[in-house]
Amino acid sequence: MLKNLIVALFAVLAMSVPSMAADLFTLNGLNVQGDVFYLPSSGNFAVGVGTTIATIGDVVEIRGVFVDPLPDSNDNKAGLGIGVNLVKVLNMVGGTWLGNVNASVGVTALTNLSGDAHIQPAIYFTAISKQF
Repeated sequence: MLKNLIVALFAVLAMSVPSMAADLFTLNGLNVQGDVFYLPSSGNFAVGVGTTIATIGDVVEIRGVFVDPLPDSNDNKAGLGIGVNLVKVLNMVGGTWLGNVNASVGVTALTNLSGDAHIQPAIYFTAISKQF
């Protein structure tokens, strides 16, 4: 079910982007990021991995994530989110980012992979990024 949903999402995303908007909206190659999440509904922190699926305007990122909550690692979650690349925003306003970290912040909607369809909001911070 989840596999079909992901395939359908990529198909809709690929077909809905007109060629004249290619300078605003780009599909990203394979990339993996290490994320720290805060789950406000439970008050817990979690760790996970994510990938930037698409970039809008070189600043806004649409991301897919997989999360493993720290207190109970039996309840894994997955979801989609939207965030802002802090390094690029800082460069746009004339600042310089210190360090070699490509940081992003944003919000995501997570669902349990255990079978129940409970959607849980989360705030994420990306600290590690690897492009392939």
